[in-house]
Amino acid sequence: MHIVFWIIIFLFYVFASSSSELFEQSLETTLFKFPLLIMAAYAFNNWQVPYYLKKKKYLAFGGSMVFMIILSVFLFRLIGYYHLDKYCSEGPYPLISFVDFPFYMFSFHFPALIMFFLKTNKEQELEREKILQLEKEKIATELKYLKAQLNPHFLFNTLNNLYSYVIAKSPKAPDMVLQLSEILDYILYKSQHQSVLLTEEVHTIDNYIALEQIKYGKRLQVKFEKKLSKNRLSITPLLLLSIVENAFKHGVRDSVEKIKIELLQLDSHIEFSVWNTKPNTELSNKTKTYKNGIGLTNIQRQLDLIYPKQHTFKIEEFDMSFSLKLTLNID
Repeated sequence: MHIVFWIIIFLFYVFASSSSELFEQSLETTLFKFPLLIMAAYAFNNWQVPYYLKKKKYLAFGGSMVFMIILSVFLFRLIGYYHLDKYCSEGPYPLISFVDFPFYMFSFHFPALIMFFLKTNKEQELEREKILQLEKEKIATELKYLKAQLNPHFLFNTLNNLYSYVIAKSPKAPDMVLQLSEILDYILYKSQHQSVLLTEEVHTIDNYIALEQIKYGKRLQVKFEKKLSKNRLSITPLLLLSIVENAFKHGVRDSVEKIKIELLQLDSHIEFSVWNTKPNTELSNKTKTYKNGIGLTNIQRQLDLIYPKQHTFKIEEFDMSFSLKLTLNID
C-alpha cells in the first residue's frame, strides 16, 4: 500500500505541469524532491503525531514541525542552488531566500497530510470493526448465559418424578424417559444452534407439557392449540419454551389450575399467547415476582438482542389470571 501511495504521489508531481516542454524539468525536480517528501511524511506520521500531538505535547510538536520545515527547505535549496537552478535563465537563486521561504515551508507536507488522513481513516475503520466484533462476542456470551439459566428446576423435578415412577414400576415411566431424552437433546445440543425449526420448538413444548401433566395429574388442565403454515420457519431456540415454562412455574401450585397456549403462524409472522390462572398464593402476594422474575426478564432480553424492532411482548394481569402475548416477525 505504501509503494502504491508513493507511486501515485510521484506521478502527481511529475505531471503537475501541463506543459510538455517542462516535463524533463518536472521529472528531475521531483526525483530530487521525492526523498524529502518521504522524510517529511514518515517523520510527521510516525514521530511527530504519535509522540507529540496525540500525547498533547503541543510545544514539542510545534518545535519539531519548525525543525522539519527548515531542514527540508534547506536541503531542497541546497540541491536547487547547485543543480536545479540551471533551468532558470536568470541564473542561480540565493541559497537562502526569506522571500521564498513561506512558499517552500508548506510544500513538503502535502503527502504527509494525505497519508495522515488515510492512516487515521484506516485506524477508525479498524476500531469500528473491533467494537462491532466485541459487541457480537458480548451478545453471544450474554445469550449463552441467558440460556444457561433456563429449565434447571424443571429437569430436577422431572428426574425426581421419574425416579418415583420407576420405583413404583409405573407404565408411565418409559414415556417419561423418551420425552425427557428428547427435551435434553433439544436443550443441550439443538439449542446451541443459532436457530431451529419452529416445528422442533413446538415438539419440545409438547413433550414438556406431557411431563408436567404427568407430574400434576388432574390438578392441571392444559390446552395447546397450534396452527402452523407450510412455511418452514426458523426461530431462536428455547424462546417459546421459556414462556411456557414460566407459565407452569408461576401458574401451578396445589389447587386446580388451567393453562391455555395458542400458537398461530402466518408465513414469517408468529402470534404466541399463554394464559394461566393465578394460584391462591399468588393472589395474596400481588404477583410482582411473576412480572419481574428472572424468567420473563431473560425472555425480554433475548427478544431485544435477537429480534430488535421485530417483536411485541405484552404482559397483562387480571384478577384471577395472567396473559402473555408475543408477536414476532422474522425476516
